[in-house]
Amino acid sequence: MSSLDIKLYHANWSLCSQMVRVALYEKGLQFKEKHIKLCDQYPEGENLSKSFLKLNPLGTVPVININGNIIHDSAKIISELDKLQGSIDISLYESADEKTESWIKDTTITEGVEFASTIGTILPVFSAPLIQFMIKKLSVKSIVKILLKHPRRDRKMIFLSMYFFGIASNMPKIGIKNFAKELLSIEDCLTAGNEFFYESFSHVDINMMCLFQRLKDLQLDECLKTNRTPLIKKYWEKLRERDSYKKGILNYYTEKEFQIIKEFYNNKSSIFLKPILEKMEIR
Repeated sequence: MSSLDIKLYHANWSLCSQMVRVALYEKGLQFKEKHIKLCDQYPEGENLSKSFLKLNPLGTVPVININGNIIHDSAKIISELDKLQGSIDISLYESADEKTESWIKDTTITEGVEFASTIGTILPVFSAPLIQFMIKKLSVKSIVKILLKHPRRDRKMIFLSMYFFGIASNMPKIGIKNFAKELLSIEDCLTAGNEFFYESFSHVDINMMCLFQRLKDLQLDECLKTNRTPLIKKYWEKLRERDSYKKGILNYYTEKEFQIIKEFYNNKSSIFLKPILEKMEIR
């Protein structure tokens, strides 16, 4: 353990950053960290700096440096972390098989996966109006910086369209049907006798923990507590009992995140909650 030198480059509210932080705390791995102020939230736009783009030419977080080995993509990072010996004896792939790999892929933002087709690719769609709210707070100077420096054309165009045309307002509508289907599918896969997705805590549970927390941020967590999802309700309760939930997720919320949620939702549920519940046949 003493020979490990780990440095994480992450953002407090980044879904994939949360996943990696939870994995680090689950393994009991010591790490240094550098908070990156993302261009869609901060005028500094540190993910577009020359120094960060050397670490990850795509300009996305998280990025991790393990003894000089630079890795990005949360699934790959967590896979590498699981090979390391931390202070906690746990394997995040105890039940690893093709089905497990499929669930890991479905519960994260995986490149090449059809837009809004899995729970991992639907959540960013539901987050879009909130991201747009933050982007619209930026100055034109910050938007020009994104236009000139962001290495990913897809994200560049999305951010610009949000800023000038407000395209994100109705984006969640395209994911409602698939989300209801995905949630009920998760319910069907859970087992009453298990605390977690499988018999022991795994990479799948890390992803689910972070996705469910994002639903809470988006004022959509009521869909986890319905009469159609009794196993998900218990499962979410167990996930929140993990030390890694507090250390890797809750401890990284700042006044900025709380204030944005308060301003955007004004203590009201998401307007997309009712349509989701209707698709789940909950009246």
